[in-house]
Amino acid sequence: MSLMIYALKQDPNFTPSQLVGEKAPIISAPIAQGGSFNSENSFNKGRWVVLNFWSSYCVVCRSEAPEIEIFYQTVTLKNTTKPDLVSINIQDDKEAISQWQSNYGQTFPVVQDTKGLISIQYGVTGTPETFFIDKNSVVRYRIAGAVNKNIILKFIDWLEKNPNSSQDDATKALMNMRNNS
Repeated sequence: MSLMIYALKQDPNFTPSQLVGEKAPIISAPIAQGGSFNSENSFNKGRWVVLNFWSSYCVVCRSEAPEIEIFYQTVTLKNTTKPDLVSINIQDDKEAISQWQSNYGQTFPVVQDTKGLISIQYGVTGTPETFFIDKNSVVRYRIAGAVNKNIILKFIDWLEKNPNSSQDDATKALMNMRNNS
């Protein structure tokens, strides 16, 4: 029981993704609003990519949902050199995604991971999880838990200024940002 309580108190960001420092896996999947997504058209295009995994059954995703829309509206759509958002839903159907987006006022396209294969490729252990992919298509970090516009922008800025940082250093910087926001 003590071990279980200890584990639940630990920040999941102290367990880094095995993808950090590696090229981001290629994603090819349908978009809930129609059409398809291929990461070869988005990654390595001279801008950061914020890859956000979520699901409708995730309680934390509910509080994160408005923040992701704010990021999309005020950053991604405003400037093609700013970070791009790629939203990936795990295992919901189009109707559930549409209902979710209607409930939370979301307007961005959502990549469907209906079988969970993309989340397996990325090693997603729960939702929400957000991956930071740099301008060269390299995964730089994974945040477990909710993010907001300010954390995303501050963290990308920190990662750019500290390209050779260790995962421990990045996690400590992230914790400082969260504590000061």
